[in-house]
Amino acid sequence: MIRNFALTFFLLVPTLTHAQVDSQFHFNGQNSEVLKAEKQVIVITPEQVQVPSTCYRQVPTGQIQVCRDETRYREECSWIPSREDCRTEYDRVCTPVSRSREVCSGGGSHQECSTIPSTTVCNERPTNEVCTTLPDGTPHCTTVGGGQHCQEVGGGQHCTTVYDSPNCHTEYYSDEECTSVPQNRCETIPGRNDCQSIPYSENVCGMEMQYRTESYACTETVIVNKEEKKLVKAETSIQIETNGLVDEFQALVSIKEKSSQFKEFTIDVKLLKEPKLFVILKKKEVKITSSMNKVIELKANLIFEVRTLEMLPVSLPQEITSAVFRESTKKLTLVVNGKLAAKGSVDINLSKKELFSRKTVAELKGTYPTKLIEVGAVEGKPALSIDLKAAMKANPKKSMKLKIVLEGEMDISGVILNATKPQLKKEFPGINVIMK
Repeated sequence: MIRNFALTFFLLVPTLTHAQVDSQFHFNGQNSEVLKAEKQVIVITPEQVQVPSTCYRQVPTGQIQVCRDETRYREECSWIPSREDCRTEYDRVCTPVSRSREVCSGGGSHQECSTIPSTTVCNERPTNEVCTTLPDGTPHCTTVGGGQHCQEVGGGQHCTTVYDSPNCHTEYYSDEECTSVPQNRCETIPGRNDCQSIPYSENVCGMEMQYRTESYACTETVIVNKEEKKLVKAETSIQIETNGLVDEFQALVSIKEKSSQFKEFTIDVKLLKEPKLFVILKKKEVKITSSMNKVIELKANLIFEVRTLEMLPVSLPQEITSAVFRESTKKLTLVVNGKLAAKGSVDINLSKKELFSRKTVAELKGTYPTKLIEVGAVEGKPALSIDLKAAMKANPKKSMKLKIVLEGEMDISGVILNATKPQLKKEFPGINVIMK
């Protein structure tokens, strides 16, 4: 399938011209496409040109006597006699002395308790006379109350703290008493000659050649830009690995020059609309096949592949089924359910519960597989073994939780052109950690 595109002329800029040959292709399931496009450009070529100019030279006119002051130097010396340089220095002098100190052991305290007897206290209850009238009208009185009421008061234990006397004795030991003793020390500094260069001025005369400046006609080399109109013709061959998929998307293919001499070009591809499929640019190249006369011919090759999300090699686990921390080795073993990328990175935060917050026990960011983060299997399931020795910030605790972000690398040859990239990162928060 061949499509032709008529492109407009480019607007000339005085010092730099720009050519971008654009073309578009529409994918709807085809395996190949050929695009042709052309554009008129101005090629700027720097050239060396000889132009008339004025040059200058020095012509001798004869010698004359010229006198001027010149700086000369003479050496003057003076004798510095020898002398004594004395200073006071302090020496540390120590003498042994005998000292004593009191050493005690034992002491402490204990409780001494005694039993306090109880006392019976009795009170006489008062009596009252209660009178009622009988049916026949005669009064009837009875005495109520009286007697004694007794109860136990006091009793129990009373304890006091008794302090034990320590067992002490005198212990003798040797020590040193040191003092600083001043000492006068002298050394002889020998005599020497102290010489210096003293500047002085001297009038010096001599014959010197005199010159005059004269001009003459000459040529000089300058760089000028030679402008030439040329036609850039681009033919782009496109191959698409469809994997049996049929969908529609449009792409813009831009071929650009690298310099104003149009001796090298690059090619870029941009999707004009976000497709449902993922478009992978696997290869791109452009080269000049001819630059004779006034035409620059370009050949470009592009190879694409389209895939669904399920066809992309993205391996992220569905869940982390277990997280085991071994205190003896400081290693964390994670067993996952689902796929695990062969290459990737981890961001780990291991924390323990404090009174009103959580404290970080270990933090680690790194890629795998490495010596610190190894890929393996536990009971047939993918697993990561992570060495946290260097990442520990606090002592571990039984009630620890793990927050981890896993990111897997996608092993494909090429670049995904879609603006929305496939998910390569997944976060697993709040995982309970088992300590062993």
